[in-house]
Amino acid sequence: MSDSHLSSPTAQIVSPFMQEPELMLECIDLNKVYSEGPAEVQVLKDLNLRVYAGERIAIVGASGSGKTTLLNLLGGLDLPTSGDVMIAGMNLANLNEAQRGQMRNRNLGFVYQFHHLLGEFTALENVCMPLLIAGMDIAMSTKKGAAMLERVSLGHRMQHKPSELSGGERQRVAIARALVTEPRCVLLDEPTGNLDRQTAKDIHQLMKELNTQFATSFIVVTHDEEFARSLDRVLQLRNGQLEALSTKDKSPDEQ
Repeated sequence: MSDSHLSSPTAQIVSPFMQEPELMLECIDLNKVYSEGPAEVQVLKDLNLRVYAGERIAIVGASGSGKTTLLNLLGGLDLPTSGDVMIAGMNLANLNEAQRGQMRNRNLGFVYQFHHLLGEFTALENVCMPLLIAGMDIAMSTKKGAAMLERVSLGHRMQHKPSELSGGERQRVAIARALVTEPRCVLLDEPTGNLDRQTAKDIHQLMKELNTQFATSFIVVTHDEEFARSLDRVLQLRNGQLEALSTKDKSPDEQ
């Protein structure tokens, strides 16, 4: 691929790695148009993206630029107006809703700005839910769920319900729930937007450790510029397309 192609307005955002690892996720000419009365609003325009196994990618952009819309399309929670989303080689357009649900359960984890934990269940029960949905028996689900809560330093809070946990603890439960199925890729929408600075830093460090341990890809929508620069790539969503931003200004401890 030539330098002139990479600099074109519709250039595909590609991995910077010299040796290309496994392709985990790909968007091809993605378009999303919403109808507002007689008018149409195009949120994404011929967007292309490749995400490789183990990559940590930040997506930044102004409010209303379409970041959450893109994340929902990547996770198969919404369908594009045109274009394709490929997850682990599967084209989401070729799957029905039940099949997309199975694909998400096997390959993807989700962490939202608001944790979306089920209030009537304990932390352990919330984390076990994706495993039970996948058909794992209760004993094994409990064992795996407890191990993941220990991994996020919440072994002592397993039997507490969300209302009994702090904001940081609830978000760590949400992260444990997203990772317990050992997904290929985790999508995070402002995962630390409602947390204090120290708790946010703790969760950033946890994500880095889990990425190293499980070789999981992370795609993070964030307004936190410092956190974004600490990841492998920073992509800005503007005018419906992704543009690569430089991370050369990383400090040594962010490398």
